[in-house]
Amino acid sequence: MTDDITQAAMTTWAAKDLPARLLAVQVAKLLNCSTEDVAIRVSAGKLRALGKPRPNAVKFFSAIELITLLADPDWLDEATKTIGQYWRRKNARRNGLPTEKQTDSVVVVR
Repeated sequence: MTDDITQAAMTTWAAKDLPARLLAVQVAKLLNCSTEDVAIRVSAGKLRALGKPRPNAVKFFSAIELITLLADPDWLDEATKTIGQYWRRKNARRNGLPTEKQTDSVVVVR
């Protein structure tokens, strides 16, 4: 991070009166999404939990890092696309339709 971005993130963090570590519920509130969407972003690598928590452990996120990501429109775009792709794949599996990965390997036999 550059010094200007870090300084702006620190100022925003101080103004919002946020703790340094955020729970998934607090992250969801800042992102205006559900806690399930936070979990999807973590599994896709768009968000990173602090430390190396076990899969079933409570995960904490850095408030400064999150505020910096929120200021990046490219990250917001990618994170939003990630949620759409997840639900598209899940609905396709539920309805028995081929997913994006499966359409490349489908062979038609006549």
